[in-house]
Amino acid sequence: MMTVPESREHKKVYTRILMSFIGCVILTLLATSTILYMNFEDIALKQVYLANSNSLVQIKNEVSKMTETATSLSSQIYNDSAVSKLLYYENPNIYDAIFAQQQLDNYRASLPFIESIYVYNAKSKQFYISSNSPRNGIQPKSGLDDEGILNIFNNFKKYKPFQPIPRTYNIGSIEKTKVSSYTYLCYSVINDNDFLNTAVVVNISDSWLTQRVEPTNGKPAGEQTFIMNKDGILYSKNRTKPILSDLSDLSYIQKILTDTDSSAYFVDTVNEVRSLISYTSPDTLGWRYVRITPYDNITHDISKMRFRTIYIIGGILLLGLCVSYIYSHRVYLPFDKVLRKFNTLEAEKREHQYILKQDFLRNTILGRETNLSGVIQEKLQYFESKLLVDHPSCLVLLKIDQYAYWLEQYHGDLKLLKYAIMNISAEIASSTCSVETIDMGENHILLILNIRDPLQEYNREAMLDMMSEMQTSILNHLKLSVSFTASPMIESVEQWTGSYIQIMEASMHRLFKGHASIIFSQDIMNLKSKEYVFPAHKEKQLSESIMKGSTDESQSIFCVIVSETEQYPFAVLQLVISHLTITINNILRSLQKNNAFIVTPDFDMSVSSLNQAETMEEIQLPFFKLFDDISRLLEEKRSTKHEDFVNKVHEIVAQHYSDPNLSLNFIADQLSISPIYLSRLYKQLTVNSLSDVIGEMRMNKAKELLRLSEYTVSEIAEKTGFTNSSYFYRIFKKNNGITPNDYRKNTQAAADH
Repeated sequence: MMTVPESREHKKVYTRILMSFIGCVILTLLATSTILYMNFEDIALKQVYLANSNSLVQIKNEVSKMTETATSLSSQIYNDSAVSKLLYYENPNIYDAIFAQQQLDNYRASLPFIESIYVYNAKSKQFYISSNSPRNGIQPKSGLDDEGILNIFNNFKKYKPFQPIPRTYNIGSIEKTKVSSYTYLCYSVINDNDFLNTAVVVNISDSWLTQRVEPTNGKPAGEQTFIMNKDGILYSKNRTKPILSDLSDLSYIQKILTDTDSSAYFVDTVNEVRSLISYTSPDTLGWRYVRITPYDNITHDISKMRFRTIYIIGGILLLGLCVSYIYSHRVYLPFDKVLRKFNTLEAEKREHQYILKQDFLRNTILGRETNLSGVIQEKLQYFESKLLVDHPSCLVLLKIDQYAYWLEQYHGDLKLLKYAIMNISAEIASSTCSVETIDMGENHILLILNIRDPLQEYNREAMLDMMSEMQTSILNHLKLSVSFTASPMIESVEQWTGSYIQIMEASMHRLFKGHASIIFSQDIMNLKSKEYVFPAHKEKQLSESIMKGSTDESQSIFCVIVSETEQYPFAVLQLVISHLTITINNILRSLQKNNAFIVTPDFDMSVSSLNQAETMEEIQLPFFKLFDDISRLLEEKRSTKHEDFVNKVHEIVAQHYSDPNLSLNFIADQLSISPIYLSRLYKQLTVNSLSDVIGEMRMNKAKELLRLSEYTVSEIAEKTGFTNSSYFYRIFKKNNGITPNDYRKNTQAAADH
């Protein structure tokens, strides 16, 4: 009989929530659409400016690349040994001049945007010109067709080297052709005089930069982009005006020139057309980059977008209202079911108080719950816990020893075993403290010991006795051992999470202390002040003992390296084990590469397996087994039946080292075996290649003859089997760092002393 009124009440609540939500959505949509509607134009202007700004920055980068390229090319030409004869010789011979001219043509051809290259010699007063036009060749200074460059030379101190000089000039002796380019100077002046001694001029065609500033394809109608200097002089070709035109009298240019440092945009009239003018701050050359975008291009679609926005928003609102009207009265049925289910869960909550308390305490320790003491105290009272958050407390972490074994023994009943451990521990601790036990998962159980008397001082000996009593009782009743890690006294509940992290870290030292150990986290935390230095010399000794196959020595050194980490935080042990794992795997790869053995033992000691280990023996076992395997495999390779084979090979090398034909095939013929088998078998037995042995024998004999005989180097090369003296020189210096003659001098000088 109570179902109908309850459902009606749920329906009213849901309807109110739904209508409030719809109202908020409507207001949000209306407010957003109104703001967008009113600010469409500003948004469009900003978007266009950002696009223009990015494009102008790209053009700025192109100019910078052009300058860098021209600078590099000018310097390269100036320092070219062939071109230097045109620069410094008053009358270079015809062959040098032709070769230098070819060099200039090659430089010009290497970069397609170069209009011409001039090389000027003040002694001969001649220009050597490389150009695409028929003017290619030599022109005297008095008859140079490019009069503009002469003006620049006469006032060269006004221009900085390697900076572009925009200019327009005429070329051709008969039929004049107007050319626009960016000129780069590289010159030399002696004693700071007023005339140039030598100069290299690189003229870059303005058409190359124009294609990047004003591309012919894909550009909106009416849009203009150009470059000008700080005085408003046009530095790039414009649709309406040539390069070097003076734009400073235009009103919009004056606005740009007034803003000397920043990049910005504004709206003004350009050629009787309302336009958006975007411009950049001056670059390192003092150039400014300007783009003019007709206003109609920007606002063309704004009106359409405004109406579309209104239509779309209106449609969404109508659709939302219709859908809400249709389905709102139907939603209350599942909503009612959810509320009923919630009531059922509340009832189950009261029936499962223990599970909920465990979850709450676990989440509090892990920092998932609020750490406000007042809130935590209220929840503790709700769960009928005797803990008082304003009293000092201590955390004790309990770990089940040989956890993997007990997990296999109990399977699904392991929770019952942990429950028994928790009860025993709580019963012993309750005589002096208020206590809560928490199952933290896996083999971790946490005890929260709350001191009843807030004035009671922390007694380490009493804590040790209590944990020892717990170990004894658990061993007697459950026949298993446990290890404990205790935190120092905690004054506030806010410190629980940090203390738990510390005792978790400290508990890893059970590896060193063994099963049934009792650890105080403060002792382990104090170790962090010590600085650990990895014993590289012991690592080297370990590597050498492994390579020798000495199992006992390897185990002893390994134990020393690992045991030293006990006096440092657990992270040091992790790093040391990881480091040793990498070192040993490198040794294995080296042995396999040198064919010390064919089958390499598998080995991997990951951090996860290290964290799962409980005692140091579990860490040592895989390493010790690997040392045994390596020793066994190396011992197999040292079988005496192969010693005669190696000795025969060495005898052949010793007898025939002076023979240039001594090689793998030669020795294989002597032994009547295949060269491939000989090479592989020898390398497996000696971990050396046969070619290295032959080379070493010849080199040792050569050094002996250099020390003890009067033979020439060529004769020694012949007597030691080298095919020619130049090859012998190269190999000797590569192996010994000095030439044969220097070696002979050094050894004789040492003998004299």
